[in-house]
Amino acid sequence: MSHVRPRPLFEKLRTTRSLKGLAQNFLLGTMAGQKLFLRADDLPRVVNISFHEKTCFYSCTMCPYAEQAVRDMYRTRSEMSFATLENIVASMPNDPYYSFDISAIGETLQFENLAPFVAYMKAERPRVNTILSTNGVLLTERLFLSLAESGLDSIQISLFAENAADHEAITKTKTFEKVAENIRRISRLKKARGLERPYVQTFMMEAKETEARVAPFVAYWSRFVDKAFGRPIYKIGRPIEGLTPALAGPPSPRRYPCIVPWYSTAIRANGDVLHCYMFHWHPGTKDARIGNINEKPLREIWGDPEFRRFRAAHRSLELGDYPVCDSCEHWSAYTDVWDRTPGGFSFAPVRLRDLFTRAPEHRGG
Repeated sequence: MSHVRPRPLFEKLRTTRSLKGLAQNFLLGTMAGQKLFLRADDLPRVVNISFHEKTCFYSCTMCPYAEQAVRDMYRTRSEMSFATLENIVASMPNDPYYSFDISAIGETLQFENLAPFVAYMKAERPRVNTILSTNGVLLTERLFLSLAESGLDSIQISLFAENAADHEAITKTKTFEKVAENIRRISRLKKARGLERPYVQTFMMEAKETEARVAPFVAYWSRFVDKAFGRPIYKIGRPIEGLTPALAGPPSPRRYPCIVPWYSTAIRANGDVLHCYMFHWHPGTKDARIGNINEKPLREIWGDPEFRRFRAAHRSLELGDYPVCDSCEHWSAYTDVWDRTPGGFSFAPVRLRDLFTRAPEHRGG
């Protein structure tokens, strides 16, 4: 369940510049749109950028940061240089199909150059969508206005829960009321200033234990934000204490490839390009990289033999060389766009009936 402020037709038309843009703006709810939208052959559609890495002041139960070994990996802080940012931005076309997903290993708003970095991204690639994720604890009015002035397209605030008790159980902090008031405050500020951007989103974690609270959460927060929704929990390479996935994927014999190797990548503060965002979180993959954005452009890295080997492993589901993937269920968060073949899987072509077949609501967006 979710509340979403509808995008005006003129905005959809303005950002439709390709077949993939058409799928994104008008067909995403159909299987045809999903098949067109999710596959990116030349470049990842989503580039997750970690402006800095440090130990988080949250310890969320569904996050690998709940493990001490992972927290220890990021005791030493690292920050992205402006030269690295320039190389990332230069690697992406100025096309609204693509997105810069700005986050951090730790809390994003602790990065001091956040607004100037976003301003540079929007100045150089104004059509590329910029979305910033935060837990909202540090989101002051002054910081929100600086992000609005930078041109940031969207800010996603992880409220995680419908009430303070659930929030504390998930985050191990007593910050629910502070974050909730920060959301209400920036909502009032945005309305008073007549700001169209950034688009404000907030979500709670949807598990079997919390699914009854999604409707009240959406009903309340839809008064303040552009999008309020329940985010389904998936097993992402580790057990989730006290939370049971409400949208469990099919049993393992029905598993299909994860779309992430064709859809997105992650870049560390030092410019290292990872196989997947989840590689940040495991001691065995912390130092894994396919290339570095300071050494070659993203298009070359995306076509690297190691990336092709990674994709081939997903097509065949022979994931023994990638234990992070073997134990992760995030594959089921995305629509099944695959045809079964004797040798594994291939991308299913768009068929006429796909235009009239609804895609699963919780996947592929």
